[in-house]
Amino acid sequence: MFNEIKITENRSIGDGHLPFIIAEIGNNHNGSLELALRLIQSAKDAGVDAVKFQVKNIEKSFSKELLDSPYVNENSFGKTYRAHKMALEFSEEQLKKIYDFAAKLGIICFSTPFDTDSVDLLERIGNPIYKISSFHVTDLKLIEYVCRTKKPIIISTGMSTIQEIDKAIELVKKHTNDFVILHCVSCYPTDDKDVNLRVIPTLRERYKCLVGYSGHERGIAISSAAVVLGACVIERHFTLDRTMKGPDHASSVEPIGLHDIVTRSKKFFDAMGKSEKTVLDCELKNRLKFRGY
Repeated sequence: MFNEIKITENRSIGDGHLPFIIAEIGNNHNGSLELALRLIQSAKDAGVDAVKFQVKNIEKSFSKELLDSPYVNENSFGKTYRAHKMALEFSEEQLKKIYDFAAKLGIICFSTPFDTDSVDLLERIGNPIYKISSFHVTDLKLIEYVCRTKKPIIISTGMSTIQEIDKAIELVKKHTNDFVILHCVSCYPTDDKDVNLRVIPTLRERYKCLVGYSGHERGIAISSAAVVLGACVIERHFTLDRTMKGPDHASSVEPIGLHDIVTRSKKFFDAMGKSEKTVLDCELKNRLKFRGY
């Protein structure tokens, strides 16, 4: 078995545990605290283990040129990229309410920080796990800052070369063994032919660690099937309605789809069983009937 990561008293991540399912709420709350709480409740009802948000200091997370650029389209919440991003950010007080609400429901809540200021904020409100986004695989300063929190780390690998991943994981391993790599393809949505689930065992072998899958494909079958190739974590963007305004809703799953991912992932996990070939107890009756012993 690879590393086992203890998340709470009752939940660990590892090869011997049920897949850890994350509903990535991200920006799908559309800047509404009420909608964020509804998403958490719906994710809890679907049976996931955790919900995840994104936290950013907008001025430090993006270049001034990008922030000043026009951003006018059907999914925009502002006339510039700055205004759009600012509309989707919560205050520290609002984030605390979100985390407290999740705790009352008994569901794990954590976030992806986009900068070191956001790590400090998340530490103040008791963030239990840190997610390094695919966007930040090459941000070694941020990765090291997160490592110093001594919290478990989940790191996505979309749009990254194997050499870039090597550098990030080498740095993480200097601080902790409590990390999971997520195979990810940063296309929204991802075509089936580009998913490349065979990368999962490649990453497990190369880095000798736990590996999961962060999916952006259409439908639910592929995310669940990743369990068969060794994914111990499954992450999908989550929304209440894929037709809502916002950049990520269309590539997200709705409550019924999220529930199906949870159900199918557990079913695949159970069906994986053990690697040893033996005569099972359930076979003994037919063995006696047809072989006489």
